[in-house]
Amino acid sequence: MLESTPGTRQVAMSLMHAAGRHVLFRRTADMVRHGMVSGVATDTDIEVWISDRTLSDHFHDQIDRSRLTELNAQFARGQRPDPRGPQGRQIREEMAALTFPWKTPKGVMVGYTTTPEIDDFFLHSVIDSTIQWRDEAGIHQDAELGACTGADLTAVVNVLLSFYLKHIMFVEEAILRPLGVNQHMSLTIWKKRDELLGSLIAAGASSAVAEAALDLITVRPADAAFFLDEHTPGIPLVIEISEGYLLTPVSGIFRNPFHHIRMLRESASSKLQNAFREHREGWMADDLYRLFQGNRFQRVAGQTRLRRNGKTVTDIDAAIFDNVTEELVLFQLKWQDFSTSSVRVQRSKAKNFVNQVGAWGEKVTSWLDEFGVAALCKSLKLRLPSGELPTLVRLWAIGRSNARFQSYGYDTSSQVLVLAWPQFVRLRFEIGLGEDVFVQITDRAVEEIATVAKRTPLPFVIDNRGVRTVFKDIWSSLDEN
Repeated sequence: MLESTPGTRQVAMSLMHAAGRHVLFRRTADMVRHGMVSGVATDTDIEVWISDRTLSDHFHDQIDRSRLTELNAQFARGQRPDPRGPQGRQIREEMAALTFPWKTPKGVMVGYTTTPEIDDFFLHSVIDSTIQWRDEAGIHQDAELGACTGADLTAVVNVLLSFYLKHIMFVEEAILRPLGVNQHMSLTIWKKRDELLGSLIAAGASSAVAEAALDLITVRPADAAFFLDEHTPGIPLVIEISEGYLLTPVSGIFRNPFHHIRMLRESASSKLQNAFREHREGWMADDLYRLFQGNRFQRVAGQTRLRRNGKTVTDIDAAIFDNVTEELVLFQLKWQDFSTSSVRVQRSKAKNFVNQVGAWGEKVTSWLDEFGVAALCKSLKLRLPSGELPTLVRLWAIGRSNARFQSYGYDTSSQVLVLAWPQFVRLRFEIGLGEDVFVQITDRAVEEIATVAKRTPLPFVIDNRGVRTVFKDIWSSLDEN
């Protein structure tokens, strides 16, 4: 162990910056190769900027995710413990009194003791974020992940996040006191595996669950091959630095850890990959139907198969009938993982999405032309209040994370209205109990698709071995108003 000094930190930062440049240049080259970025080169300069095609819709999905996050934060405000709120300030005063200098041969770090009240406060303060992150990563609570379930994994991750946030707050309080501590070394947590398992068991996990969940979470030297191919940003919650010894980076709380846990384990096990994906269609349908509760709407349980001569033509993942307007919406639900930063993989997933949605729209339309709306209502087992057929049948496809792919070079079918889940949920909440819910969602979605995101380019220059790379217009500040 070396003492953390400005010099040693500079060496570490230089190494990480060099690795970051490599990843950045590689990704930019991929985007140029696939037409998402344009550029010019001279003997000494390379200048790159986003292509016109990419500007069309590249930012819409991330804007929708941030809007939904803010909406969820408004709903949750005041419902969970806040380390910056009145209760949090009282807890932090208690924490300050429990800190002390921990002297080592390599410097003075922060030592502290805790109380059940402090532990409970932080355990509850992170639970909303933990569940939201788990859902974003697509890990169902009933997923069978070896000796633990998705719910078990969620509980263990929640405990770890509470440990890390508590540790950060203890260090924050200690550096405000005249203890002479090295805050950089103090933020690093080294543990023996048995000690961490003991802490998880003390927090309520069984021995078998704690072992299994920690195995899923821990990044080991054997996982190096995954990181050579996958450059998606991520900070593991637990890193095995040698057998029985773990590094637990507190910075893991600043990015969704479930994405990396899932991606890492899927890359090595087809069984785990299937387990992660098994519940998604039913899960997404349940989430959809929760947005249309009450007697006004009829919600069709389970998938409906449209058949011709006894053979399945296509499936309808969900369907909702509005008893007031007598409109019927048929849904195709797509839960694809776009958490990777690989442009090649993203384009492949985008192509699959567009092709599958287009084929679904054509098959449903063809089936309706042949058999009619009355046969559709019979297949869906709808009760028609007036005895009349639906006034309109709409075809909607919803992508759980992304849905607009013109920037990747693919246009969606004109027969199907395509929405990203964050956009769909936000529109449903914003429209509320309007008389023409489906009309308003359609009109606003179409309007938003046609609107170019307002943004301000954020240029950046990297000098590398005598060549200036000018990122003229790759990153942007988005105006979401």
